[in-house]
Amino acid sequence: MWIFGTPVSWLLVEVLSVVVFLACIVHATKQENPSLKILELFGFILGAAIFENIGVNNAHAYYYDVRRWMMIGDVPLQILVLEAAIWYSAFIFAQRLRVPLLAIPFVVGLFGSLQDMTIDPAAVYDRYPVSDEVAAEVNSTHPGALGNGILSGQWNWSDPGYTEAFFGIPVYNWSGWMYLMAFYTAWVVVGRALYRKTGYSWVGFSYPFIAGVLNVVCLATPVNRLLLFGTFNPSETTMVLQILMVTVNYSVAIILLAVSRKNWSPINLPTDGGIVLGLPLLLHLFDIIYVFSAQTEGAYAPVLLVSIIHGAFLISIFVWSRSKKDIYS
Repeated sequence: MWIFGTPVSWLLVEVLSVVVFLACIVHATKQENPSLKILELFGFILGAAIFENIGVNNAHAYYYDVRRWMMIGDVPLQILVLEAAIWYSAFIFAQRLRVPLLAIPFVVGLFGSLQDMTIDPAAVYDRYPVSDEVAAEVNSTHPGALGNGILSGQWNWSDPGYTEAFFGIPVYNWSGWMYLMAFYTAWVVVGRALYRKTGYSWVGFSYPFIAGVLNVVCLATPVNRLLLFGTFNPSETTMVLQILMVTVNYSVAIILLAVSRKNWSPINLPTDGGIVLGLPLLLHLFDIIYVFSAQTEGAYAPVLLVSIIHGAFLISIFVWSRSKKDIYS
């Protein structure tokens, strides 16, 4: 079923993305310096929009189906606001736990990447037929991406060298999501410190957007290519190297989180539970219902498995933190 040129299932994802983003805005209004927290959400959107459009138009490794209600360039707005909401949720979680400052970017990146492991398979496997005109337009920028009778998902990998990596998604994508979150977090931490030190209002109102741009710069560096591909030359990467780098990246974050556990602070459920627990669990639940309702069998395994692992991980951290003395009471 379609509504104004958009499949209903895709429209539901768009609506959900707006809802969770607005929930983050509401939560931000109740924090110290609320205007800056809100600007940080939009700073993330700025950087992600630049990065994603570059990925679509220059790298030509993937593309988004444009049959959506909301687009920024060649990228659906839902992708950007959903990424921003996930970043905000993970950042608040790391802060409330009192994770050491230097470890926060890695922890935020880990939580964000795990969240994406159910979002992306659901988006890739929920496919609809495309017209010859749409196929021709896509093939003009992504040669050979679509053939006769091909189905298109919300998000599609057009590089045939990656299509069989991890449920239709290249393994390096998970490291990419981690550092999309981590680099922006690091620059926000720096921006906040500069604002506290200087007290200049222009610093406070500009650092989120500068952080968004610097995030893109970091993602384009040779160091980031090494963190994703296991080599400075992406054309030389292999699936084994990509798996190795995901393992290393996740392990660093988990170790940093684990060594700080004795200093974790309890998370206040009434004030922060909806964002740090409710939002990620809701997104996983939505993905589970989504893929089973659409009968996208290729996404069943990753969506179920990762939802259980990530959900149990978050809940166990929350329970451990609540066993500490409640400093908020």
